[in-house]
Amino acid sequence: MKMKIGTSAWSTFGVLFVFITSSIMPVNSEELTDIGDLQWRARVLLMQGSDQAKSSLIEKLQADKNELSERHIYWFIFQADSIDSNYPGAISETFRNSIKAEYFGNTGDGDVIILIGKDGEAKLFTSELDLQKLYQTIDAMPMRQQEMGKSNSIN
Repeated sequence: MKMKIGTSAWSTFGVLFVFITSSIMPVNSEELTDIGDLQWRARVLLMQGSDQAKSSLIEKLQADKNELSERHIYWFIFQADSIDSNYPGAISETFRNSIKAEYFGNTGDGDVIILIGKDGEAKLFTSELDLQKLYQTIDAMPMRQQEMGKSNSIN
């Protein structure tokens, strides 16, 4: 016996499918214009450093990409006129300007690293990237404790 599903049922299913997948999939195809776009979806690691520090930071971060992904971390390295990141979408000039003004406005040109939690609050300020300290800080967070019961990543 075949069961027929009307077009309204398929429409409802389609809307439900889009809603469910959009709420669990990371932001990745939209242009990133505001750090708030990542709230509740990812932790954010904001870094500002010299040219010498930049290559070392990128090397460390790329070597540990699985650990970073497991903890839902998007990282951004800001320099005078550029941003390097593991964020998969485009990054707007508005994003760059607002982050520099809000987080790096009073720091000068020194190395600065800031961890922003999924709740949008700054969790860690440091001048050196110590991934083990970063992971310990994140793994102690209540939301991360819940996540560790599940196997998921942002990529």
